[in-house]
Amino acid sequence: MIDLQNEINNCNKCGDLHKQTKIFLQKGVTPFIVVGESPAKDGWIVSGRAFYNTDGKLQASGRVLAKLLDILGYRIEDIYFTECCKCIIEDRKMLDKCSSNCKPILLKQLETIDCKLILTMGKSPTQALLGEKIKRYSDYVGKIFDIRIGERDYKLLPIYHPSPLNPKGYKENIPIFEKIKTLL
Repeated sequence: MIDLQNEINNCNKCGDLHKQTKIFLQKGVTPFIVVGESPAKDGWIVSGRAFYNTDGKLQASGRVLAKLLDILGYRIEDIYFTECCKCIIEDRKMLDKCSSNCKPILLKQLETIDCKLILTMGKSPTQALLGEKIKRYSDYVGKIFDIRIGERDYKLLPIYHPSPLNPKGYKENIPIFEKIKTLL
């Protein structure tokens, strides 16, 4: 992991963006990992805990995700979590390019954990891991894709981002999390 952290710290493929310098993978106990798009400037890049702010309180997206994880009997603290991009991407137009640049690091991360299921939150990580251009993310959400990373096979399942600003973030994810429950 130290080699991966050094690779992140020394990367400048996307310019001089603020990097995730300390934590880039929340270790968990779940048989799945959640992969987001990019760290928020006020999120775990500064708090050290996925979906928590610096005051130790769950952020709004974390509260929604916590309700969804409850369907599976897990808590935020139980999940493996990382982001496709390892820098804070404030210009969303850069997400696809930065996701492509960070893909080798993400693949190395995924090879280090014992998960068979990857939940992607957003078009960029889904696109990077599937290796195909996505026009409408909603065409992929809730569908299971078989992918291979190195010598291991995974199931990839795109979900809606659990932001309370996303009208599909909770209600549309409920049947997906019920599907996950049957997969597990």
